[in-house]
Amino acid sequence: MPMKAVLFDFNGTLFCDTRFHLAAWHNFFKKVQGRDYPREELLHRCIGPCNDAIFRDFFGKELAPDQKKTYEKIKEDEYRAAVLADPRNTALRRGAGEFLDYLVKNEIPFALATASPMENVDFYLEHLGLNKWFSLDRIVYDDGNIPQKPHPAFYLEAARRLNLSPADCLIAEDSVTGIRSALAAGAGRIVALSGTTPMEKLSEIDGLFAITEDFCGFERFLR
Repeated sequence: MPMKAVLFDFNGTLFCDTRFHLAAWHNFFKKVQGRDYPREELLHRCIGPCNDAIFRDFFGKELAPDQKKTYEKIKEDEYRAAVLADPRNTALRRGAGEFLDYLVKNEIPFALATASPMENVDFYLEHLGLNKWFSLDRIVYDDGNIPQKPHPAFYLEAARRLNLSPADCLIAEDSVTGIRSALAAGAGRIVALSGTTPMEKLSEIDGLFAITEDFCGFERFLR
C-alpha cells in the first residue's frame, strides 16, 4: 500500500551534522569540565541521546533546571557556531531539497519531528532554508513537554498534525534511538539514512523497509 505522507527526523537525516555536534560537545566539556574526551567516546555517548540523557550520563545526576538551561545554551551555541564556520556546512543531505520539492509538487503531506530546541529550529529555518518547505505548525520540536525518543511521542504528534495515522506514514530516520521511536509509533514504513549509524548496524535492525545513503530517488519508497 502506498504511503500517504512522510515524517522526517532532522539531525543526521535531512542534515548531516554529526561532526558539528561532536565539535560542540568537545568544546562544551572543555569549558565546563576542562576535559578532552576522545572522539569515539563522544560519538558513542553523545550522538543519539537527548541533551538531558547526555548530562545525566556525564554528570551522574539530574541537573537543576537553571543549570541544565545554562549548559544547553553553551552546547547549542557551540553547535550553531560550528555550522556557521563555513557556508558549505549549511547544505542539506544530497537529494533532500529535490525530494521535498517532489512532495510539494505532488501534494504529499510531510512534517518534521526533531528533538532540537526552538532556538535551533529557528536557526534551521533561517540559515538552512527550511522555511522554503516547512512552516512551524509542521515541525514538532523539543519544547520540554514531549517525551524524548525512543518514546514514540514525537512521531505520534507529527502524524496527528497531518491528520493521519503513523501507519499511513513513511518515517525517515538515521539513529537507532530514532528508529526505535518510529517502530514504537507504528510507522507504515521506516527508511534509514546511513552515516550516523554504521550500515552494518542498521542492517541488523528488524522492521526497516530500506536503508539508503541519501534522498536521491527517495520517492520510490513511497510506492
